[in-house]
Amino acid sequence: MPAYRFPRSLKIQLLASSLILSNAVQAEWSTGGDFSTYYTDDVGLFSVTRRLSLEEDPTQPIVDEPNQGSDAVYEPNVYINWDIENTLGEFQVSLDGGGYIFQNHSDYTHGFMQFSIAQEFVSNTTIKLLYDYIPNLFLGTHSPPQIEHITTDKHNELEIDERLDNHILTMLLEQEINDQFILHGLVRYGARLYDEPFSYRDIQFFTIGPHLQWTINPNVVLLVGYHFERGYTDPSETVQYQDDIGYINHFASAELKIHILPELILMAIFDYEHNDYTSPYEDDIHHNGNENVFQGELELIYEVTEAAALKVGWQHGNRKFSYELESVRNNNVWIGAEYHF
Repeated sequence: MPAYRFPRSLKIQLLASSLILSNAVQAEWSTGGDFSTYYTDDVGLFSVTRRLSLEEDPTQPIVDEPNQGSDAVYEPNVYINWDIENTLGEFQVSLDGGGYIFQNHSDYTHGFMQFSIAQEFVSNTTIKLLYDYIPNLFLGTHSPPQIEHITTDKHNELEIDERLDNHILTMLLEQEINDQFILHGLVRYGARLYDEPFSYRDIQFFTIGPHLQWTINPNVVLLVGYHFERGYTDPSETVQYQDDIGYINHFASAELKIHILPELILMAIFDYEHNDYTSPYEDDIHHNGNENVFQGELELIYEVTEAAALKVGWQHGNRKFSYELESVRNNNVWIGAEYHF
């Protein structure tokens, strides 16, 4: 009796099914979240100060009118991860979502979302692709610049909300050099799209920069990094307002993580940012202008269990535009908790 032979198409289907099933067995889901309560002495600068870091969005949109008062801010966050082993190594898909909820200045309340995928290779190399979306970010209420041919006082008296949507695509390459050093290379593209009547300020930006993580000993880890960024506006849109917020940005940061005790971690962070504004319009306040930002942060994290932690922190920022007489300061303090399933 002749042996039965499986059709080739059926063999391929069976092989594909077996691979999927074998991978499905190895797939892992994880989730978690955290909640923090802040006090800030300037709601106008809170968001830009909190996001000034290597892993966030250090070049936040320009804030023309800080000193908007103090408030309590609540930050809930949740995430979900899906990990699986494939022929190349570990593959991960992540979705993070959260928001800043302002108790008394609700106009500043906004959400944020990040979607990311990461592929690890046997060569100790990891490639990450990230998309960040921050919709309806409120910057303040003020009068838009006057169009050159409009001279009515009524136009100048308008007070309008300045809002925008942020879209950021990032590629991060991580290469483990040895047990002590990990080198990161970052490239990103972003767009800040303003609502009317400020849409002439729409800006596209490109960022490139290296990071180096150094495990000094099992209890001390240092992360340093530098970003160069160029922000472009559309001259055909800005010329009628003589207002251009294009820039060249230099950002440097150092983050020190110290295990004071097995369960107690100290995070100490210092950031420096310099912006050179590239406006070609001599009557524009940004023409030949620049900004310097110095910022420091201390945070204590107490690991209650492997899954739960408590944290408390303080952050201070100092910003100075060349065309303003005094610097602007922002202080944020917080307490929070996180849990991972």
